[in-house]
Amino acid sequence: MPVAIDVGQRVLVYNPSHGWTLAYFVTAQQTSENKLQILTCRLSNCHHKATSQDHYRYPPERVALNDTVADNLNVGTRVLCMPSGDADTSRYIDKPLRGIIAEQPSSTNSQRYLIFADNDSPFYLRSIAIHLLLESLSNYLAKVDLGTKHYIENYVLTYPKRRLVNVSAKDHINIELNGQWVDALISKVEGSLIRVFIPFLNKHEWLYRGSLRLQPLFNSLSSYEPPCKRLAVEKETKIDNKCHFLLAPLNQGWKRQIRNDLGTIVYISPCGQMFTDADRLQNYLFQMDSILNIRHFSFDMSCRVTQKFMVSEKPLVQIDDYSYEREKVPLMLVNEMDSSLPKTFEYVADRIPLTNDIVIDKSTLQGCSCTDGCLDPTKCACWKKTYDAIIDSHYYEDVIAELKELYDEEDEDPERVRLYLYEALSKRNYGYKHGRLLEKIHSGIYECNGKCKCDSRCANRCVQFGLNTLLQIYHTAEKGWGVRTLYDLPAGTFLSFYAGEILNDEDANRRGVQKNMGDVYFTALDFVASLNPSSSPRKPRPIMNMNNGNHVNNTNATSDSHQNGNGHATVQGVGEDDEEGLPIEKTKAFLEYQQANYDPGIFVMDAHLKGNVSRFYNHSCSPNVFVQNVFIESWDVRFPWVAFFTNHHVRAGTELVWDYSYEVDTVENRVLHCRCGSEQCRHRLL
Repeated sequence: MPVAIDVGQRVLVYNPSHGWTLAYFVTAQQTSENKLQILTCRLSNCHHKATSQDHYRYPPERVALNDTVADNLNVGTRVLCMPSGDADTSRYIDKPLRGIIAEQPSSTNSQRYLIFADNDSPFYLRSIAIHLLLESLSNYLAKVDLGTKHYIENYVLTYPKRRLVNVSAKDHINIELNGQWVDALISKVEGSLIRVFIPFLNKHEWLYRGSLRLQPLFNSLSSYEPPCKRLAVEKETKIDNKCHFLLAPLNQGWKRQIRNDLGTIVYISPCGQMFTDADRLQNYLFQMDSILNIRHFSFDMSCRVTQKFMVSEKPLVQIDDYSYEREKVPLMLVNEMDSSLPKTFEYVADRIPLTNDIVIDKSTLQGCSCTDGCLDPTKCACWKKTYDAIIDSHYYEDVIAELKELYDEEDEDPERVRLYLYEALSKRNYGYKHGRLLEKIHSGIYECNGKCKCDSRCANRCVQFGLNTLLQIYHTAEKGWGVRTLYDLPAGTFLSFYAGEILNDEDANRRGVQKNMGDVYFTALDFVASLNPSSSPRKPRPIMNMNNGNHVNNTNATSDSHQNGNGHATVQGVGEDDEEGLPIEKTKAFLEYQQANYDPGIFVMDAHLKGNVSRFYNHSCSPNVFVQNVFIESWDVRFPWVAFFTNHHVRAGTELVWDYSYEVDTVENRVLHCRCGSEQCRHRLL
């Protein structure tokens, strides 16, 4: 709770049928979201015992301390104001009102608090009529409209700096009324408030002198641009790739504040601009042509951007950059167990076809014409390609059906309906959101590409930039080599894509049986099957495991399948996304694939001889990473990029792991025990 309270302490509680009444505090508990609290209170006339379970329960916005407040409340504090003849209010209050402290007592306001009332006019009031609400400001802001939220956040952050209109009694001023400017006469000026007479309505109204309902202030703020904006970008220096990407803004002079009172992160630019939400910040960075982009920022309050993981003892082996500058950022390797290194391979940061006959079709690739950084997904051709895939996918049939039911327009023109679906999917954050992917898109993501008019600031470019996170390859206690993050990572952070050699069926089968090769680092690029699941089971594709030489049938392996560097084969079939035996209409993407008359064979990525950090990710039954198919330089569905993203906030020093999605007993004569060590461990992979 934002205030301390003792059992038995007197409080005021609100009941719609009785208003605010006296009660006694009993206990408090967290809700399921682990954010708000439910308070149990005993009414003053209640006959139940204090330990009874029959007392009423109230949310914090309906509970206030019975004692009045002192004269030292902070701006932004939530309060309850009660009618009182001795409160020396600036206007008559005939009912209890909730609001926030907007100004502290001083000689200029006759030692009174300025109150911004919820859904009412502002007023001054002495402390003897003010009670402290148990509701936090962040809880209140979560329930108001976005405009009100931004205004209050900015007010609290910048107080006592305020822009107030300078007026006198009897001045005329235009005020906003129902969306129009109307003439009003100022009848009184009292501190930061003015009372205006509106001839049109023949009534008076109190207004705050910093309200955007006053036309002079509205006009000045609409055209106002801080003179230091231009200097802010001129002072930017080249981003240091050796630093954590979330440290980049701080290195450029930005400040990052954790504001528990507002329940948010506040970023302050070098020129003093404050940002409490990513949308406004993203627009600002684009307009300023900053070298920073929204991926360098995180509004996750649990994310510690400066906390770096350090090993407890000096490792026996340490290589500062295991990629040897093939990645844009250094990739550290350490071994605290012994002096061994991973088996030799060539580190590459690309996907390399093994033979010349493997041709990635780029003829169908198209680009967008956006020049605004693709900030509006409904207007970007590449964004719409991703949305089209979602709309046509069997996986999202229920989602699309639900959205169509919410479509309340009489006009059912297909183009209008599809535009509505684009907007609905955008609002539900399907695809990238502020440089991160919060949920797997099973139908694939189509990033902007070389044919687009947008640049690197584009909101639909992510995987193509490659590794930009400081990771560390290390020797685990029981699972061989693994990967951990050196810094906290927000949910949806891109980690890396699976690099290596692209093999056709024939070469993959040949390598799979070779004594010194095997299929340990194979991942099948079988995205095509997920576009159009067939009513009949597909033929299994044989993949050999080099560790034991036994033949393994890897049925329905998709590009979510992976062979880990520790010899653990993995399978995640597309069969989990469809119901076998039910004929499903061919999707648009699958029809395009058929018309292209491609080689029907399955291609495989192999990171045995050539690969990158992705070959070291281990399995866990409680994963913090998921896999996403992405298309960048080509829309050829045979060759998706296999990318890895965090599925929740990951703390520094945590191993990065994903679920191989095995099904036990699906491979004959194979038993593979799991050693992930999580509380949800299934104990067997095969």
